[in-house]
Amino acid sequence: MTCLKNKKISKILIVKPSSLGDIFHCFPAAALLRDAFPEAQFDWFIRPELKDALRYSPVKINRMINFPRRRMNKVRSFLPAFLEVINDLRKEKYDLIVDFQGLLRSAIFTSLCRSSQTVGFALPREAAARLAYSKKIRIPERCVHAVDRNIALAEAITGLKAPAVLPALPEVQEFREPVNAIFKEHGINADDKLLGMIPGARWNSKRWPPEFFAGIAKAFLAGNPEWKILIIGAPDDRVIAERIAASAACANLVSIAGDTSIGEMIESIRRCRFIFSNDSGPIHVAAAFLKTVFAVFGPTDPAKTGPYGDFHYIFQNELECIKCLKRDCPDGSYSCHNLDISKLAGTLNDYLKSGEKHEN
Repeated sequence: MTCLKNKKISKILIVKPSSLGDIFHCFPAAALLRDAFPEAQFDWFIRPELKDALRYSPVKINRMINFPRRRMNKVRSFLPAFLEVINDLRKEKYDLIVDFQGLLRSAIFTSLCRSSQTVGFALPREAAARLAYSKKIRIPERCVHAVDRNIALAEAITGLKAPAVLPALPEVQEFREPVNAIFKEHGINADDKLLGMIPGARWNSKRWPPEFFAGIAKAFLAGNPEWKILIIGAPDDRVIAERIAASAACANLVSIAGDTSIGEMIESIRRCRFIFSNDSGPIHVAAAFLKTVFAVFGPTDPAKTGPYGDFHYIFQNELECIKCLKRDCPDGSYSCHNLDISKLAGTLNDYLKSGEKHEN
């Protein structure tokens, strides 16, 4: 594909409706598009429940176009929701649409827009999606991580080389003040040292048991009593957070799981010094803020979907079935969850003693 850097590009639509981590994966590529087309207006096609995430975009978003997936999953509301989406998408004629999602669903909406150029991956996640693109970009095999694949797509479009550092993300005052109130309610002060703990995940195979996280918390706080651990998560994570707190029984362990909006959760992650987590969307938020992540992985490949950057720590068992991509363990053993708590806690302590690998 001939790059579009010298073309007249006034309106750009980014198609990346979900998930939370995937949206943050797109920010470096979006910043590169902005550098190539500094006068362009950017719109973003996104699920409405994730709109808070775009407040942290390094690119100013002119219009957030709703993808009401929940309404479209219901027979009675599908047609009105579908027509509403099409109407919103066709309000503008775009000079460039970039589909970073690469699914048939996203490609269908891409094809229904009014646009001069529609660009996507030559080998998207679902092969049929490529039929919607006027330009198909083949990504080099060396680009394994989602962030690198998105950047490679943007580089092909713009003819620019992405900078070596991740783009700075803006501060959002709208979320800072409510987080200050939540922290005050839980006795967290501005100068407290916070380890963020994220135990939630959508797959059972990605979700380590509460006793595992409680063990990490007890071991860490025993050696670092001046620190506090902040459990962060969605409303669905409230029960597991309560079980962790009950099992650990540590005064310096505080849970705000389920007490925050998406934007407030993102702001809470920003306040932490570093993160201990399952493989879940918030680790990508942390990585985008240049927070060191200590992550436990089982059914997925951290080279593809781990926290982006070389300043993180990944813990994964060496098993024949590892990286199986199963939502539930086929034999029910969840052997990948059998990690040594004392060894992991020791790595956290060594990290603090030796100094952080990356300045936050």
